[in-house]
Amino acid sequence: MPKAPRTKEEINAVKENILASALRIIIEEGFKSLSMRKIAARLGVTATTIYNYFHNIDELYFMIRMHGFELLYGRFADTNGVHDGPRARIHALVRGYIAFGTEYPDYFDIMFIDRTVPKYKECIGTPLEEISLRERETALSSFFLVVETIKDYHADDPAFTYEDAYRETIRLWCEMTGVLSLRNSRLLFEVETDVTGLMDKLAAEILERF
Repeated sequence: MPKAPRTKEEINAVKENILASALRIIIEEGFKSLSMRKIAARLGVTATTIYNYFHNIDELYFMIRMHGFELLYGRFADTNGVHDGPRARIHALVRGYIAFGTEYPDYFDIMFIDRTVPKYKECIGTPLEEISLRERETALSSFFLVVETIKDYHADDPAFTYEDAYRETIRLWCEMTGVLSLRNSRLLFEVETDVTGLMDKLAAEILERF
């Protein structure tokens, strides 16, 4: 009797396992060490099985990043839906970014820290341009959600421009990513006994601007 085809849920579960295994290889060994054969070995399947779900290693890499940015955007969107007023939303967005970085350190590293992986501007004019553009657009959706929220916060200030909101978003991004990168690399634990308390205090100091 022929084997029943996988359900959509089963296919998605297999893809999640492949993405998770690929992510661990990138974090542990670097992007250049990633291969379909290594992923298959970790999962106990053949490389052919991996190709049934992803066309090539480059597609797999960008899908990992897109999945991470979708998770982040989903958290941001949920935050915007349950808090009234731009000030409360900004506070929730910053706290949500910290929570994402601590709950998903592997995704956070490949999304924001790892220098070995290709970015969109490096892929222009190559076969990766289209998929890298999709990944970039997914990533920027979270960024511009924060920009719009900050602009809303300053709605009563005619001198505060969209460019000001854009720059303030970059400032927040740099501040919080710096803290999270030190936390996730465990360097903060070398100099601070209460890392969680320190991060809460730093976030509160940053949010005093709002």
